[in-house]
Amino acid sequence: MALYSCKEPDPFPIIPQIQFNNLQYIELTENGNPDSLILYFDFQDGDGDLGIEGNENYPPYQDYIFYFDANNQLITYNQKEVALPMTIVNPDDDKTIEINEDIRPSYDCINYEILYINYEDRTYLLPGTDPDEVDLSSYEQDTIFLEKNPFRNNIEVKYYRKRGRENYEEIDWRYLTSEYGCGISFDGRFPILDYESASESASLEGTIKYSMVSTGFRTVLRKDTFSIKFRIMDRSRNRSEYTETGDVTLDQLIR
Repeated sequence: MALYSCKEPDPFPIIPQIQFNNLQYIELTENGNPDSLILYFDFQDGDGDLGIEGNENYPPYQDYIFYFDANNQLITYNQKEVALPMTIVNPDDDKTIEINEDIRPSYDCINYEILYINYEDRTYLLPGTDPDEVDLSSYEQDTIFLEKNPFRNNIEVKYYRKRGRENYEEIDWRYLTSEYGCGISFDGRFPILDYESASESASLEGTIKYSMVSTGFRTVLRKDTFSIKFRIMDRSRNRSEYTETGDVTLDQLIR
């Protein structure tokens, strides 16, 4: 969720500028209900083009970037041999990259996704699609070799646990509950903040409230000291610098 205020600011750089504001922890006592870590940060953006709506699944904000074989067919996990070269489109410049070897790794949730694929019209349905609401007669379920599009989210969040005085280790939540990296990621989207500013390329500033929910905060972080590093991206794919929360514990953050 995003809560913001805007006014008539002086012009800002078109690359988003962010600054940590606050961090709160809401711990629920009911079994099974997720707790919340709520990150507040201030932003400035010179052309106001901040936010990606949840239904924007088309380029450049689509979920996946697919690999194709030499026959221009999608590559799957169960495929025994791949007609080389493999090709993939670089999302930064839309140039096609050729790869002259089979680079498929062992199965994980980082490099593969189980999707409903319509091979005839080259469309797919996202994981979790309700088969009772969609006609799947023309779709085939398959495990597809792909990359997660780095531009599909506009906020990137990293957690670090403190080890010793100056050492930190990154907490990869994706592997905490699954050896295949199928766990949660706290990267995500916040919606368009101001349609008028975005359409008129007008400066925008305010405060964003970003809520992360999990049943595992207390289990994973316990009473450890940790910090969060984060950055955002605008619709033109300009990324801010990383900003950090500083060292905290859950007990210090309880609201």
